[in-house]
Amino acid sequence: MFEDKTPEALKQAMLEAIQPGQGLSPLAGGFADGVVGPAAVEMSKLYMALAAVPSMLFVDESSGGYIDLVGRQYYDITRRAGTTASCAISFAGTPGLVIPQGTAFLTGGGLSFSLAAAVTLGAEGTGSGRLEADAVGSAYNVEAGAIDRMYVNLAGLTSYANGEASGGTDPESDAALLARIRERVQQPPTSGNGYQYRQWALAVPGVGNAKVTELPDGPGTVGVVLVDANREAPGEDIVEAVEAAIEAQRPIGASVAVSAASERSISVSAAVTLTQGGSTGAVEEALAGQVTAYFHTLVDEHFTPVYYNSADDTSYPVLYNRVLGLLLGIPGVEDFSALTLGGGTGNITLTKDQVPVLGSVSVTETA
Repeated sequence: MFEDKTPEALKQAMLEAIQPGQGLSPLAGGFADGVVGPAAVEMSKLYMALAAVPSMLFVDESSGGYIDLVGRQYYDITRRAGTTASCAISFAGTPGLVIPQGTAFLTGGGLSFSLAAAVTLGAEGTGSGRLEADAVGSAYNVEAGAIDRMYVNLAGLTSYANGEASGGTDPESDAALLARIRERVQQPPTSGNGYQYRQWALAVPGVGNAKVTELPDGPGTVGVVLVDANREAPGEDIVEAVEAAIEAQRPIGASVAVSAASERSISVSAAVTLTQGGSTGAVEEALAGQVTAYFHTLVDEHFTPVYYNSADDTSYPVLYNRVLGLLLGIPGVEDFSALTLGGGTGNITLTKDQVPVLGSVSVTETA
């Protein structure tokens, strides 16, 4: 925007403005040259800084840290932190062996987990404990059996196996933080209205969206249904944190029920004709990613509005033809001969408090 305002250009413009009758020489090495040179450097810095002004005044997804600045200073909105995943783990080894608290375990990809409390193997040489991820993020929601190595092998420990990990969520994205700021501007929270309950819930780490019904059971009642940042059912710890946050701020006399959304696992199976060079593995991976994104869009559409009463909050569909369109738009797919969604070939209706979660995805090539 101000690329031409370099120190050299500004210095030249100031020297050219010296009038002959002023008794100053614009030649290099003269008094005027030495004075305006440093001034031109500082003025150039000011022009370069002006390029950031639009991002400060009109924040969008490209504004970076200015989104946090605007949210914090003008709306008391701060970026939600991520949450850590955890999982159960079972051990086998020498009876009486003590596995110390903090013992580190890893996945093949290097994700690190630590034992939350010391475990002593019983008389049969078995025991169980709980692992907690060493960092926040949804990447730590690993499958059962994915944790298969240790930093330091423990003598006497012969085997171990983890259950499925859950509860890990990523820090709030720029887009999500910006959406909360815009919602605050467009739908001001005030006097205990539904938008204020959404504001309180969305400020809790791990929450991805919060559906609010203002009068679910008549005057004085409020319902809040949560999904986590992965657009899945949140853990009990997230629900309890939201309950505590709302309880500390709600108007006197309001009866608030906070609950978690329930999950509906939906599998997808397809038989396709591939183009030359296409592979079922690549199509399967692309289909899983696109269907998951579609499910997230459905959840946000249904869990973002504030409903006046229970009658306004209704069931909603997962559209078979939308998934079919996603399949046919994947590079490498020429045609299809079969597609099932949740085992059927029609729309799937979700109850008002359900969220769709992708189950198994299978793609085979038509002979």
